[in-house]
Amino acid sequence: MFKHVSFALAAAFLAAGTLFADSERVFVPLKGIIILNPGFRAADVSITDRGIIAAEIIANDQIRVTGLAVGKSDLHVTAGTASKLYTVTVNDNIREVFNSLRRDLDSVPELEISINGSRVVLKGEVSSVEGWETLLKVLPSYGDTVVNLAVFRPAPEIMLSLKKLFEKAGFKMAQGTPDLSPGVLSLQNEKNTLILSGSVYCKEDMTTIGQIISTQNWISADGKDRNKPVRFINKVVIKPTLLDVGAVFVGVRSADTSAVGANLLKNGIKVGQGFNFSTIFSGGTNQSYNLGADASTILNLMAESGCKRFHRAGHLSFMSNDSNEFKVLHEGGTLKVRVYGGSGGTGTLNDVPYGFIMRVRGGLIGSDQVKLDVQIEVSTPALQENNDYDLKQSKVSTTIVARLGETVALGGMKDVIEESSGPSGIPFLRKVPVLNWICAENTDSFNDSQVLLLIYPQVAGRTPPLRMPPSAETSNTLEKSQKSNAERTKEAEKKKSFWERWF
Repeated sequence: MFKHVSFALAAAFLAAGTLFADSERVFVPLKGIIILNPGFRAADVSITDRGIIAAEIIANDQIRVTGLAVGKSDLHVTAGTASKLYTVTVNDNIREVFNSLRRDLDSVPELEISINGSRVVLKGEVSSVEGWETLLKVLPSYGDTVVNLAVFRPAPEIMLSLKKLFEKAGFKMAQGTPDLSPGVLSLQNEKNTLILSGSVYCKEDMTTIGQIISTQNWISADGKDRNKPVRFINKVVIKPTLLDVGAVFVGVRSADTSAVGANLLKNGIKVGQGFNFSTIFSGGTNQSYNLGADASTILNLMAESGCKRFHRAGHLSFMSNDSNEFKVLHEGGTLKVRVYGGSGGTGTLNDVPYGFIMRVRGGLIGSDQVKLDVQIEVSTPALQENNDYDLKQSKVSTTIVARLGETVALGGMKDVIEESSGPSGIPFLRKVPVLNWICAENTDSFNDSQVLLLIYPQVAGRTPPLRMPPSAETSNTLEKSQKSNAERTKEAEKKKSFWERWF
């Protein structure tokens, strides 16, 4: 009697549950078995009619349901506060399964549904992601009564949408003839496999590709997710890239800074965050400013604004991101310094470099962007009273992020140069290679000048060589070469003082 009351209470409880909770419909063939996945590890199951179905908890958070007799029964799965209600229908008429499946898959017209013996068979190609998700949601409730032979074939608009995601991320998608240039990708769909091929510049690009693929709920990145119908094969490789980082010194008179800034702004080039070009020189020595143009454009615009002194400091070529070691550009000389290891020893001669030294490391962080650690050193030897040398030097370190071909201006370089020179800023600098060009005339010329270092990273061989405007030292070379010796001698006589011509 007590057992009958308990069963009646359980049945009443489940019947009440059907009023307040949405149940999931499940179909089981007579004498057949289906596996349910409630989404949690079940602790208990309750059945309203144990003559219709049997249920038991098995491994991997699954419930095995067996159809015992034709009819319906509710199945309640619980685990603490989590629960799920199923309405299980056991039938021996395959036509009922066929009609029910047609209603459930009415929104997926691409599917062909037919009856083959005691089972319903699905065929066709589903072209929409929504249709495939509907199919995957409906099938588990029918168990083994339905054989799924349908496949997923992404519609052209789905492939186009995926290609647009890659293009927005900065990649180029190959059209027609395969392009093997880095940063160009090719996307091919073969049956249930999506193949992405091409080459990129850096591992950050590979990470971006993985992030884009992960947003597509129809692509299985590792091929193990059965709910994602298309397997992804990534044939993209990182191509070693040779970078070239050049440096140019520019001498700008203080009076011309506003004119230079106005000319750059007139041509759509902004300097840092400031409107006035002179802000470059007032900042600290570790400040850099991105200029949205290549070095040739910047130098020519500065020349048009009155700048007459340019000096190419040189360039570095190295493989992008190949190591954490600094690559070194040295324009200057080397001192032989004797270092003594102990008393009575003759010592050894060590090389001590001086002049302009630029150290760079880093590389590409995208198809068209670089991140570089830059160290600048300016040094000069000073002769002391005991005929020994003191190496006067100053350094600046900074990190720049810029697009390929974009010019980066490093401000405050005059302070670096003055710290490596004598009190007047002139005597020692005349002996320092690369830097003597700015102070070769007189002290007033140096004091009225600002020193700017332009750095321009690019992929080696991709862009034309840098063409610099004529500097003050070479601007009249062509004009002089076209004059006769008599004309040049006459001009030289005019420049002599009265006493030089008299004596």
